[in-house]
Amino acid sequence: MSPPIPPSSCLMKVRITFAVIGILVGVSVLAVFGAKYHNWNVAIWGLMSGLVASVVLFIHIAYTKNYWEVNPYPLKQLMLAGCFVQLAGVCGFVTYLTLAILNEQGLIIEGPGFYLTCVWCFMTWKWGFLMLYFSRSYKRLYLSEGRYSTQIDDK
Repeated sequence: MSPPIPPSSCLMKVRITFAVIGILVGVSVLAVFGAKYHNWNVAIWGLMSGLVASVVLFIHIAYTKNYWEVNPYPLKQLMLAGCFVQLAGVCGFVTYLTLAILNEQGLIIEGPGFYLTCVWCFMTWKWGFLMLYFSRSYKRLYLSEGRYSTQIDDK
């Protein structure tokens, strides 16, 4: 197996841009669907999606600032958190899809519309997957290159 290739600066800019867009869209979904349409299921899942996108943004910025070079160990906890976010997204998706089918709902924007909530459960799952994927790839990158020190230098 070949060693992982570090991402280019252009690719990092794209990753950071997508994470920022994810944060902005998640917060705007909270504002619009919570305040205007009173669909709090969508609003809360949109906020959760935005929060997970902010963690993904932190992972990318920490990589560009070489934070993981000094201490790559939090990446393991972020990988685990990504797994739990994915689990929450899948459970939410299945639950809201089942509720929408059992209640014979159409596409409802105002009030408790469950199909739109399924969309935001999927978006939360997606950001959880990206949290797991990028944490794992950055961890593998640093561990394969040996770019971190396991000992503290005494001077």
